[in-house]
Amino acid sequence: MELDFGISVDIGPTLESISTDVLCIGTGPAGLAAAIYTARAGLDTIIVGKKSESYLGKGHLIENYPGIPSIKGADLLEKFIEHTQKFGARIIETEVTDFVLGDPKLITTKKNAISAVAVVIATGKGTARKKLIPGEASFVGMGVSYCATCDGPLYRGREVVAIGNSNEAAEDLLTLHQMGCKVTWILDDPDGLKVSPELVEEIKELNIPIIETAVVKEIKGQEKVESIVIENDEGEKELKIDAVFVFKAIPMTPLFKKAGVKIGGRNCIQVDRMQQTNLSGVFAAGDVTCGGMQIVTAAGEGAVAGMNAIKYVRKQKK
Repeated sequence: MELDFGISVDIGPTLESISTDVLCIGTGPAGLAAAIYTARAGLDTIIVGKKSESYLGKGHLIENYPGIPSIKGADLLEKFIEHTQKFGARIIETEVTDFVLGDPKLITTKKNAISAVAVVIATGKGTARKKLIPGEASFVGMGVSYCATCDGPLYRGREVVAIGNSNEAAEDLLTLHQMGCKVTWILDDPDGLKVSPELVEEIKELNIPIIETAVVKEIKGQEKVESIVIENDEGEKELKIDAVFVFKAIPMTPLFKKAGVKIGGRNCIQVDRMQQTNLSGVFAAGDVTCGGMQIVTAAGEGAVAGMNAIKYVRKQKK
């Protein structure tokens, strides 16, 4: 499919194309502070991220934010959000699934393909999934995917596996099946299945193969995914496949590296004093840069990133 902003890419049948001046990735203090500056400057600004996953909202009591002697983390987060929306910034509550950070920049989510002039990465350091599957990071974009609607059409009629135990994972599994993928469902969560009985019954009625209580040992291949090694009560076996869809928390570092963002020690994005990464028009702020690791320092870095994103966009529009 040829998008109207000049990038030829198959974004699947259901992704909505959106264009914006500035895209801030992350709903913590860094991303929201950047958005306040860019939106107030009159730039079209979109924030992508799930508010429920912001560490700021999980803080019990904040007593070191200047000017506010004591406030609950969730209340401070809501003040940040209200401030961004006052100036017209939009929040899309979803996860980023891929980046193309050239010119223009294209960011895909599970629902949208967003083109932006400037990008501020403010995803924080945490992830709900600390341990990756061996081989997963090496094959991102080469058979490892986190988005059914984005990449499912590429594997129509081919053998793929889907890993994940949630309702969302089950819905994505059904999407792959509907697109014509020959999908097998691998249940690798030791805490058990977290899918509604109705969805499980629908999957079984479609005769989608299910491998239960499996440990995924490795994703293998040469230049792309070729097989996956699993172990369950029946022992260890290797399945020949064309793709692995991992429907769990999406690890950002492999996606950053794939997009060309320079990563330093402790998996921190490297930036200069202007919060500029090694890529033109791509800024980073907050814990993802391993700065002060505090709310106030994250907000400060976000402000610097936002101000420099404003300058970058204005230069590009001249």
